Amino acid sequence: MQAEHEFDVIVVGAGPIGAATARHLTALGADVLIVGPDEPARFDDHEGVWAGHYDQGRLAHVLEVPLVSSLLANRSIRRFPALHENTGIEFAKPTPSLAVMPEAITDPESAEWFDRERLVANAADLGVGVDRLDEADLRQRYRHMSFEPGHVGVLQSDAFIVNPRELVRALLGVATSGGATLVRDEITDIRREARGQLVTARSGSSWRARSVVVATGAATNAIGLIARPLAMDAFGATVVLVEAPELDVVDLPATMYLKVRDGETLYGGIIMPPLRYPDGRWYFKCAGNSVLETPLDTPDEIARWVRTGGNQKDIDEAYSVLTDLMPRQQFGAAHTRPCLVSANRTALPYIDQIDDNVFVAVEGERGVMAADEIGRLTAELVSTGRWSDSIPHDLLRAVWEIPLATEPLR
Repeated sequence: MQAEHEFDVIVVGAGPIGAATARHLTALGADVLIVGPDEPARFDDHEGVWAGHYDQGRLAHVLEVPLVSSLLANRSIRRFPALHENTGIEFAKPTPSLAVMPEAITDPESAEWFDRERLVANAADLGVGVDRLDEADLRQRYRHMSFEPGHVGVLQSDAFIVNPRELVRALLGVATSGGATLVRDEITDIRREARGQLVTARSGSSWRARSVVVATGAATNAIGLIARPLAMDAFGATVVLVEAPELDVVDLPATMYLKVRDGETLYGGIIMPPLRYPDGRWYFKCAGNSVLETPLDTPDEIARWVRTGGNQKDIDEAYSVLTDLMPRQQFGAAHTRPCLVSANRTALPYIDQIDDNVFVAVEGERGVMAADEIGRLTAELVSTGRWSDSIPHDLLRAVWEIPLATEPLR
């Protein structure tokens, strides 16, 4: 099918960032088409790409490094109440966020991401109150929990757990109610023509627009819609879901836990309090050490990974960290789910114009908590053709895996 209607902007990707970009573009008066596949009903026979937002819980807080990541998240979080009011969709639940780490960290990479003083300083710069907890404070505040000796923490009491599926539903709802068109399909080609950009989908449908935004997340390099790969890496991650049989006795903040004993990292990842999943059951969610063990470069590699359902060995790791942390808590059966994550080499989003009227908006693990602000910044850039935010654009420009000999003038 060849569509005669020409849009102002086509947003490729209907995840958190694509949906947020579309909603802000419609607010600016643009005629927007959003194209992205719906979530598959199952993963054991999956073909094609996958998305990290097929989940029920992600942290939204300011306990991040660098400061720009905290700022982007904070700007998004401040708009949560208005988004909920506009849609009636409950996508964010107030939940304390706790970061726990050794008082002295010897591993340089871990020290960068679990730097307690930087976390506290970043929160202070944004006017967000946090509590610095020493080892005794942790024991006093969380008497039912058993942290590794010599560990300390930072607590943000006014953080959230965001349901990514519901966040996307809210963002798409605002976009479509504002006039955007949503098509469930997968884009396979973007081509510049005299009349603008021609975008073609797997179904054979095609559309034209003045501008295109590529917001395809961790699969961006794999699907090859842009001329050359971005400096980013995609990984097959494993989410372990452990059933919570006694909800009334669970008192667990959303926890980022770097657990180290005798110089060995036993766990480095997230532990979520019980979340209700689509099967109606409640699960603790763990995502730990294996997150960067499975690099994925092609759609076939992604599909093969998804069909595995994730690393089954991570179940033992999840049980170990949970039973050590909450020795009096009962835990039920566990299973895994596949996830797709990515990391930009700059550790910041890429928000940039990469070709004539083609833009990219890609973030890694913080894509859910910061999505609405990334979408707003992208929409402003697409609409005006210039960067006007107080965050220097050079921090968020696209970086390429293989730079051209001569980069285009900015």
